[in-house]
Amino acid sequence: MTTTKKWGGVFLGILLIGLLGFFLVAEPGNRHDQTFAQDKVLVSAATDLHPTDVFSVTHSANSLQEAFQAAGIAFHPEDKISYFPDPRLGLNTVITVQHALPITLVDGKHTTTIRTWASNVGDLLTEKKIELGQDDRISPTLTTPLAKNTTITIIRVAVTEITTNSIIPFGITKKNDNTLDEGKTRIDKPGVSGTLASTFRVTREDGTEVSRVLLSTAVVVAPQDQLLIIGTKPVITVPCRFNDWVLDAAIKNGQSANGLCYRMMRESNGNPNSDGILHKGLFQYDPGFWSAVSAKAGYPGASIWDAKSQIYVTAWAWANGYRGRWPNP
Repeated sequence: MTTTKKWGGVFLGILLIGLLGFFLVAEPGNRHDQTFAQDKVLVSAATDLHPTDVFSVTHSANSLQEAFQAAGIAFHPEDKISYFPDPRLGLNTVITVQHALPITLVDGKHTTTIRTWASNVGDLLTEKKIELGQDDRISPTLTTPLAKNTTITIIRVAVTEITTNSIIPFGITKKNDNTLDEGKTRIDKPGVSGTLASTFRVTREDGTEVSRVLLSTAVVVAPQDQLLIIGTKPVITVPCRFNDWVLDAAIKNGQSANGLCYRMMRESNGNPNSDGILHKGLFQYDPGFWSAVSAKAGYPGASIWDAKSQIYVTAWAWANGYRGRWPNP
């Protein structure tokens, strides 16, 4: 009696497993209804571009992906797959796979591997819903048949017009002012920068600019020059003597007052009675040259020891080609 119950329980378990397998395999809308006959179809349909592999999985798997993983085989949803029995039963499922053709796609800056059943490049784009822009370029051509190790390259080309603004620097107009101390300046009218609009035709390939052609330029805002006032009124900022005469002589002859002062102090330390062996007075003239140049400067017969005469004569001499007689400065 005990033995009968034991075998009855085993039979019931086998029956339940069989029923469970039947319902799982017969599940509508699921690929679990593949049969050995369909396996034979995939095997017979194998080609050089779409080979078929058959393998078995002995462990229970909750999905095809898990079954492939358990067998150490890559799973690709584009492949055609049949199997029996359901891998969830763990009853040595036999899986038959006919592989889609792997194609390398370089689309712009992105490289991917896609799998397809298309026969040529154009059909692949249609299958994968890959769109080409009007200016995009593709290699190989759309009618090229697909083969092993095919690489398709799409260069995304964008052409547009871009307008950029750049600054037009203002110029500087200078004007001398003899009422403003020498060395000083002031801005009488500020300058205003202008704006130049430049329109370019820009071509980008895969997001990278490859050409920029200037189409036109236009002045949007015209620049306005700055008016800079330059002081020319002589001033004395260095040690000197007889400042009033020096300033007046410098102004009348267009010379630097500081220059006259510096040379005077270097020659005689500002002493009109300085008496060298060959040169005398504030600016150390030799008597012959003094006599000639003082007459030309409008001071004929002036004493070589006269400070005012030496200052005015020297300023005139510097303005009329005799500056080389003295060291500079």
